[in-house]
Amino acid sequence: MKFSVLNFEIIENVAVIKLNNPPVNAMTPDFLGDFEKLLEIMGKTGGIRSTVIASNCPGFFSAGDDITKLKDIDEDMVALLPRVHSMMNALESLPVPTVAAINGHALGGGLELALACDFRFMGDNSGRIGLPEVRLGMIPAFGGTQRLPLVVGKPKAIEMMYKGLQITPEEAKVIGLINDIFPQDKLFEMSFDYARRLARQATGAIAKIKKCVHIGLCEGFEKGLLAEQAAFKENIFTADAKEGVDAFLSNRKPEFTGEFTKKTN
Repeated sequence: MKFSVLNFEIIENVAVIKLNNPPVNAMTPDFLGDFEKLLEIMGKTGGIRSTVIASNCPGFFSAGDDITKLKDIDEDMVALLPRVHSMMNALESLPVPTVAAINGHALGGGLELALACDFRFMGDNSGRIGLPEVRLGMIPAFGGTQRLPLVVGKPKAIEMMYKGLQITPEEAKVIGLINDIFPQDKLFEMSFDYARRLARQATGAIAKIKKCVHIGLCEGFEKGLLAEQAAFKENIFTADAKEGVDAFLSNRKPEFTGEFTKKTN
C-alpha cells in the first residue's frame, strides 16, 4: 500500500518507518491517516519483531503541528484529537519493541510521537527536543501531558511544559528522556542495529513485559501485579520459554521464534 507522507519497509524482521512530509514532518491529517493505515497493516503482518521510526527530512524528526494552520483552527481540527490519541495509543501498544531514531528537532507532536516508543536515540547534532506549546499559549495535546511525566518524572516534566523548554540531546539524556546519543551520521544505522538485536530476542515475552509495565503505570500497582501473574502463566508454556531453558542448559545461544502463545509439548 502506498502512503502519502510515510515510507515503510520490512528489513530483517524490523519494520522501518520513515517520516516523509517535508520540510518539517508536520503532523497533518494526511500524516495521521497514513499512520492509522500503517499500524493496521502492521497488526496483520507476520514476521515483524521490532520497529524503527526515523525521518527523511534533514534537520527534523518532526516539528509537530503545522503552526501556519493553527491560525484558522476550527472544530473539525479539534475533533481529530481522539483519533490522534487512538493512533498514539496503538503505536505505544504495538507488541514489539519500538525505537525512535531522532535525527533532528523533535518538538510538540514530534516528541509526543517519540514518547509513544520504547526507546529514543538522538544524533549528537540533531537539534532540540521539547514540548514548547505554552509559548503559543497552547498545551501539548497528543499525549505529552501524560507520557512525559511517566518518562522523566513530574517535576522535570512540568518544568519543561510550563516553560516550553527545548533541550539539547545531552540534556535530554541526563533526565532520561532519551536512551543514548549516537554520531549523527550513524544514527539510523546504530538505531536499526539496536532494533535488529531486539528482534532476535524472545519478542513474545517482550510483548508481555511491555503490556504489564503499561498496565502498572497507567492502572496501578495491584492491577500490574495481576497482569504479571496472568502473563507469566501464559508465557511459561510458550515455545520460546522452552527454547530459552533448553539453550541455557545446553550452553548454547537460544534461537527464539517470537511466538506469543504457541504451546509446547
